[in-house]
Amino acid sequence: LSFKDGRLSYMMRAYESNAQQDYSSCLIIGTGTGPKLGVKPCLANPVVNLLPIEGQLWLTIDTRFWGRIDPVTLETLPNRVRVSSTVLNAHPACDPATGECFVQYNCGFIGTPVTKEACIALLRPEEGNMNTEEVSRAHMPRYKLIQHSHSPCVTQHYVVSKLDSFEPRNPLNNNSGLLQFLHQNEDDLWMVMDRRTNKSRIMQSTGFSFVNNHFVNCFETEEGEVVIDSVATTGAYLDNYFVRELDKPSPRWHDLFHPALRCRAPPNGEAIHCEPYFKEPIYFDYPTFNPLYKMRRDSRFFYAIAAAPRPPGGSVDATTRSVAARWSAEGIYLTEADFVPAAQPAEEDDGHLVSIWYNATADESSVAVFNARTLALVDNYPLGLVVAFHAHGVICAEGSRCYTNP
Repeated sequence: LSFKDGRLSYMMRAYESNAQQDYSSCLIIGTGTGPKLGVKPCLANPVVNLLPIEGQLWLTIDTRFWGRIDPVTLETLPNRVRVSSTVLNAHPACDPATGECFVQYNCGFIGTPVTKEACIALLRPEEGNMNTEEVSRAHMPRYKLIQHSHSPCVTQHYVVSKLDSFEPRNPLNNNSGLLQFLHQNEDDLWMVMDRRTNKSRIMQSTGFSFVNNHFVNCFETEEGEVVIDSVATTGAYLDNYFVRELDKPSPRWHDLFHPALRCRAPPNGEAIHCEPYFKEPIYFDYPTFNPLYKMRRDSRFFYAIAAAPRPPGGSVDATTRSVAARWSAEGIYLTEADFVPAAQPAEEDDGHLVSIWYNATADESSVAVFNARTLALVDNYPLGLVVAFHAHGVICAEGSRCYTNP
């Protein structure tokens, strides 16, 4: 999408994976659309996030099968990710000041899904490939199956990762693929690395076991604590993406989400302390914020879409932990927004939110632009097509760097 001189233009191009080029020959076992017989495995499906790094643009997912595209033409480019694991993070933790991007993954014997080893590495792009440089390793107190971390976060002195994983489930269910036999395990283990020493602690949030979907905006207090706000989900969250669940009028939100949490990791010790973020539960996801305020303790606002009879957008005042503004309209379903700062911002909320919405009445998607301070609708641009699902984007202001979300 490109905004210039009051006009919107857009370009679309398919990512040329094996599945896109010749789906009929694909062997598919683990995903929910399988099993499907074929002559070659189709493992690459990097559809979760976009990562701009050192002039390259990567498409990411929670496995090591990432993709790379030309940031201008969207052409699929040759790529290879070198990491001693089958998993990576869809949301690497990137420091906008240093340009460093950290990933967390299980690092036992290569290819073994069960391990007690957890690692943090730096991403090192090189000649179209993505290398990983291990900088820290820690031993978990128990074995984990497919340990992963969807959305680690970074502050000036720390990298924080929730050590999520999968566990066996009763296979007598209506799921297919891997989720027929496994679901995400609600656990309380974390990994916190000190960037000054590269030493990591395995920490525990006793009494708060959950799966972290997304961290919001981690920051450090003057006392050296790391404040971590989490969109906490249950082990059933991924089941919601099967067609039978999507066909229901409305999900049972409390079966998919725990109340959002504010957690604090002290500079010493092994205990992380958590508490509900809101006084009354508000189920939301896909948080975004002004990228100029990433890692800053003076950041006041984040924005998200919330669960309701029709999903509204909202802004949250992080200092009072309360909803500051809302927007919704009959028949309109919002997706994640990206924050575009004003050219010369006077305040944190001086900018616009860009989202893609679905109009159920017109059966059409549009690009919508909102005032970030008031959530007033500024304009919308019908696309003439339906975007079935959208989450996560990259904002590139002219003459400035690109920011991934969150």
